[in-house]
Amino acid sequence: MNYKGWFNKNLNTKIGKKGLSNLLILFLIGILILITINFFSTSKIQNNSDQNQTQSPDLKSVDDYESSVQTKLKNTLEQIEGVGKVEVMVSFECGEEQVPALNITDSTNNTEEKDTEGGTRNTTQNNNGSTVVITNDGSKSEPLIVKTYKPKVTGVCVVAEGADNKLTELRISKAVINLFNITDDKVNVYPMKK
Repeated sequence: MNYKGWFNKNLNTKIGKKGLSNLLILFLIGILILITINFFSTSKIQNNSDQNQTQSPDLKSVDDYESSVQTKLKNTLEQIEGVGKVEVMVSFECGEEQVPALNITDSTNNTEEKDTEGGTRNTTQNNNGSTVVITNDGSKSEPLIVKTYKPKVTGVCVVAEGADNKLTELRISKAVINLFNITDDKVNVYPMKK
């Protein structure tokens, strides 16, 4: 049996040539709609992932810095004789501070005027201004950062096994004061619960 001939014969008789061309047009429109939807949804996903990537590194670096400071302090204090096991909590000021490069424009104009009667008038005009230097990286424009200040330590709480000994408590307190350059009222040392 000739399926190809039978299919063409039945298709042409039931649908007709005009119906066949309409069916083909509908099929092509459907494919075009699917391609368009796929294109826009892919670009939207890429934009969202780009935004998440640009926002998270700053927050992550600050969190990493803070946890690194706490871990280093804990490890350092545990090395002091008589301290034993230690838990620390360090509080910080607000996040990182970045200092941008500035383009500073200062100018001074001095004007001396003489009138017809022999008098003089001196005028001095000072123009001071500054703008942030911007760098372009492809489609992104960002300020040029010349210096970054990490968050400053504002207080420390230490809980140590050996803190019930006053000499050990003093050693812990002095170490923290000297490490972070903070006053002694910002450092609290407590003995650990047994």
